Amino acid sequence: MLNLMFIRHAETELNRAGIFAGRTDCNITQEGFEQARRVLKEDEKNFDYIYCSPLKRTKQTLDAILPNSTPIVDERITEICIGEWEGKKKESFDKDLVALYREGQYTPPGAESTSQVDKRVCDFIENLFNTYKNNERILVVTHNGVMRSIKRNFVKNYNNIMSKNLGYIILTDKDFEYYLEKKRDRENKGILDK
Repeated sequence: MLNLMFIRHAETELNRAGIFAGRTDCNITQEGFEQARRVLKEDEKNFDYIYCSPLKRTKQTLDAILPNSTPIVDERITEICIGEWEGKKKESFDKDLVALYREGQYTPPGAESTSQVDKRVCDFIENLFNTYKNNERILVVTHNGVMRSIKRNFVKNYNNIMSKNLGYIILTDKDFEYYLEKKRDRENKGILDK
């Protein structure tokens, strides 16, 4: 059974300042680095493959978790582009609007839509499940926007759409089957609607 562990990067300077980072290529904090060093026990650090986004905060987090590792960098798991909100204080926006954005029901001006994010994230995960067939353990260091997409599409019941820094989600074949069932249902409804 394939085992995919998705971890959100450690705390960044912009996280600490309460600023929407989006695609801004910011550093993790020293505290974030120290926390990332302790996020997994030694016996949990055995991965067959490692992926991270192109943004340096995921590579810095990975360097803390698994020093000297060489990840496969994949654009599909980079953070969501949040358009005009990027680089701005979260508190400067209406809380209800921010909640709608996080739930995927609002797209800030110039931002990537929820469906665009879901398409690339689902494509990435489908690719992993279709490529690896030998009970591999795979670590993916990514972002909150990607984690939200995973919850929307692969996790049957989740308590909170948000993921804390260094929060993780583990997907297995069972979660992939759940996703495929939902996908088939959507495709069937699309055919019926035509």
